[in-house]
Amino acid sequence: MATQQHRISLPIGNKKVEDLLLWRDPRKSGAAFAAVTVAYLILEWSNFNLLTVLANTSLLAIVVAFLWNNIASFTGRGGVPVPALLRQGITEQQARGAAEQGRTVLNKLLAFANRLLTGKEVVLTVQAAVALYVIGKTGGWFTTVGLIYTLVFLAFTVPKVYELKKDEIDGLLRKAHKETTTHYNKYVDPYVKKIPRASNSTTKSAQDSLKDTYTEVSSAAANGVGNGIPEKKAL
Repeated sequence: MATQQHRISLPIGNKKVEDLLLWRDPRKSGAAFAAVTVAYLILEWSNFNLLTVLANTSLLAIVVAFLWNNIASFTGRGGVPVPALLRQGITEQQARGAAEQGRTVLNKLLAFANRLLTGKEVVLTVQAAVALYVIGKTGGWFTTVGLIYTLVFLAFTVPKVYELKKDEIDGLLRKAHKETTTHYNKYVDPYVKKIPRASNSTTKSAQDSLKDTYTEVSSAAANGVGNGIPEKKAL
């Protein structure tokens, strides 16, 4: 059991999901993880398409809800317990909060894409290329369902393992970062600095040159430099 001072938090904004992934209640977390595992095994062994399973599950839920509510109306019992979110929707405050969070994430993604597309950060470009290559290669090893289950498995295991072994993992990460930085500065950085990159001053000079050319052309047109167009006389 992790001590209070070693407890971590996850950047997901939902306390219930965080407690589930960090195994605060082992029974609930174990039941959720077992349910996901059973569902994954059924999908893999049955060779069903994920879209087909979702459609059939939704169809079953609709039919059961229809029969339940109609039987309940005759017997005087309660109908299907519909969640409050479906009955009431979301409030304006919740919508604004979600939009603000979405805007923050989107701006971070756009800023990251801008850093990549400018081509000025060689190390970041190489890291992104390697990551995309690895993702492309490993993506072919999993089915869609298998990939989803792998992400769920990591979500249920990695945070808890880190919480239990936080000191040891942090020490290893610091050591690995120090070694990586040392080797990078010694073997890679000298070559990276030799790679020519466009500077802001070069771009500004090109823009100024284009602006001067446009000014000259505009002035020439205003002064009638062409000399091929006679001036019109006033009547």
